[in-house]
Amino acid sequence: MLKPTITIENIEAMRVIYVRFRGSYNEFRKNSRKLFEQLFSFAEANQLIIPDVSKVLTIYHDNPFITDAKNLRTSVAMTIPLNAAVTETDEISSMVISGNFGVGHFELNLGEYGDAWNYMYQDWLFSGENKARDAFPFELYVSEPPKNFKAKSLTDIYIPIE
Repeated sequence: MLKPTITIENIEAMRVIYVRFRGSYNEFRKNSRKLFEQLFSFAEANQLIIPDVSKVLTIYHDNPFITDAKNLRTSVAMTIPLNAAVTETDEISSMVISGNFGVGHFELNLGEYGDAWNYMYQDWLFSGENKARDAFPFELYVSEPPKNFKAKSLTDIYIPIE
């Protein structure tokens, strides 16, 4: 993994629709394709996808070092316009993300995501001057995530900071 570029970004208001999963990260990975298909199906049916504008992300709501694996909450999400009309369902909800974030800009293969998250917390956040904020971190997929361990893609990791 190459050392990332880190930027500080303020998100005024980014609205997303999401599907939440509860369980271990391994179980999440096994179910993620189905979750993304469910999200995209809803977005297409409600005309919420804007080509070259809509972004896809994965949100991590819990700390895996504190929360039991079976109770970890993870959401697959997609950005939508702030004023979009959305009728939430039992599976699809919406929320607004805002605030300051330290953003690591990575080029990763499937096996490097854990290293990237460790870099953002251990090497950047905890050894730097920024302080964590009580909000959830997320991955934003700049390009389509890799489908194998040889391919790489561009992924930004957002860490909430004060």
